[in-house]
Amino acid sequence: MQLPFHCSSRESMRRLLVINPNTSIGVGNTIDALVRAETAGVADVRTVTADFGFSYISTRVAVSIAAHAVLDAAARAIAEGAAPDAILLACFGDPGREALAEMTRLPVVGFAEAGLLAAVDLPGTSLVATNGTVWCEMLSELVLKLGIGDRIAGIRSIEDVADEPTAVAAFLAGEAEALGAERIVLGGAGLIPSLPEVAELSPVPILDPHRVAIGKALRLASLPRPTTVGAPAAGETSGLSPHLAGLLGGSPAPIRRLAGGR
Repeated sequence: MQLPFHCSSRESMRRLLVINPNTSIGVGNTIDALVRAETAGVADVRTVTADFGFSYISTRVAVSIAAHAVLDAAARAIAEGAAPDAILLACFGDPGREALAEMTRLPVVGFAEAGLLAAVDLPGTSLVATNGTVWCEMLSELVLKLGIGDRIAGIRSIEDVADEPTAVAAFLAGEAEALGAERIVLGGAGLIPSLPEVAELSPVPILDPHRVAIGKALRLASLPRPTTVGAPAAGETSGLSPHLAGLLGGSPAPIRRLAGGR
């Protein structure tokens, strides 16, 4: 990957906050390694992993909880001194992306949106693939929201073949050829280690949304950044972590006890 600019000192480096929405430290380390490799010498990278939620996000319940965990992780990092120029939401499904952008007033790039938009900028149609049927449903909803349904030939899950790169490549190539797709967008943080091998084995070109998103975040990080972060005052909050409540600008609601209760 050719980086779009060069920075000569650490002080001039762009600062990227990378958020892993699941609780898996291993996945977080994989994401961190990829981002650092793609931005070596150009960006100061800080990767944080969700404090709560699921180690593998595979249901709508898990996605909803992950969206909260993403906001909490960003608020914690900022409270601890992070001053990012952009945020990379490292999940091929982007839980909480719009809320995170509203809360921080920073550019927020998700694996899914960045990959899909990059694919539709290319000629022809694309097949989108990931690991999990529910994710396919949610990606279909994102495609409709982005208004790019005519450029996406289909969305497929590789859950039946996900552990074998040769089988994944063969399955996706067959699906792409049947649909007449020019390329395959294969996403999912858990697939990052095997994706280069799948791409090498596939006769149909594979677009890596993770690397696309990293490049986009880096470009957006070069834009002027607001001097402060935080959403407009949210009013009273209850039950949120102190750093999240603080960044939202709201004050914790007073604790109310029921008469005769504890």
